Amino acid sequence: METMTGAKALMTAMEKEGVKQVFGLPGGANLPMYDEFARCDIRHILVRHEQSAAHMADGFGRVSRKAGVCFATSGPGATNILTGLATAQADSAPMIAVTGQVPVAMIGRDAFQESDIIGMANPVVKYAFQPRLPEEVPEAVKKGFYIAQTGRPGPVLLDIPKDVQQNEAPMDFPDEFKIQGYHPWNDPDIASVQKAIDMLLNSEKPIILAGGGTIISSAFAELQAIAETLMLPVVTTFKGKGAFPENHPLSLGPIGMHGHAEANKMMTEADCVLAIGTRFSDRSVGTFEAFEKRLKIIHMDVDPAEIGKNQTTSVAVVGDVRASLRIMVKLLLQRSVKKLKILFGLNTLEKLKHIGKKI
Repeated sequence: METMTGAKALMTAMEKEGVKQVFGLPGGANLPMYDEFARCDIRHILVRHEQSAAHMADGFGRVSRKAGVCFATSGPGATNILTGLATAQADSAPMIAVTGQVPVAMIGRDAFQESDIIGMANPVVKYAFQPRLPEEVPEAVKKGFYIAQTGRPGPVLLDIPKDVQQNEAPMDFPDEFKIQGYHPWNDPDIASVQKAIDMLLNSEKPIILAGGGTIISSAFAELQAIAETLMLPVVTTFKGKGAFPENHPLSLGPIGMHGHAEANKMMTEADCVLAIGTRFSDRSVGTFEAFEKRLKIIHMDVDPAEIGKNQTTSVAVVGDVRASLRIMVKLLLQRSVKKLKILFGLNTLEKLKHIGKKI
């Protein structure tokens, strides 16, 4: 165990998580963190406003699929990042926001540039930590990155009092930890995938709706395999734009109030939808009640809270959507040759075998 300040422990822990750059703006309550930039290999990118730092970290997380990191000081610096946190939460972007805070003894006393950023940010983050001792910093960082990047990605806030940054303590950087109450769903239920296949095969006009979760999960090949095998038209939400090639014969483009006319028309004629990684926002489906009256819904999503939130679901497949689609392809391989030939033609089995080998 090495004795170091909380600020040095923060930077060391972030280096262990592979952080190469931080977007931020210094202030009185986070200066000890900034002192450590001179002694570490993390690059700092200075912004003109903390909200810019939050949006930069959000964008970095979306592109890299690793948590982007932003720094802000206490009080007005911390409150300036709230819009960026809310954006990352709404669009499932992995992000770590590290804010300075007044010393522990001054918390709750209306100290200069004090704000209850934990209370303000809780509605728009996956989790918020406020270590009260220097030795709590390494585990808080480890947990923060794990929560931000697993399951449905999102932002995490680390609010670190100034004296916690300055004081020294023996530091232990854990490889293993437990987070009570946090159990990200990854492995899908095979029985639910079977039910989804049955519903698709028994529908007359099924369609695929691909959302942003398809991109986050990198389920591009799996989505295309299912669409081509079952010859299903594919529409996307705006967040799901890019999940399926728009020059593909089965692509109809985005749906919704700003979507393509042909995509919206096909949705009105479908009797079953395989919805992959989408939250059924009002921008995409319009009136919730009218949308679900028309068709049966198979909802694949890593976040169980999304199931049934906006639309009544006939079959729910909770888990990583890429894993769910892979299982769907493999289960289709096991279907009887006779049924596949009757439903989809003589070449279907060979096509499935070829796709199964690729996946």
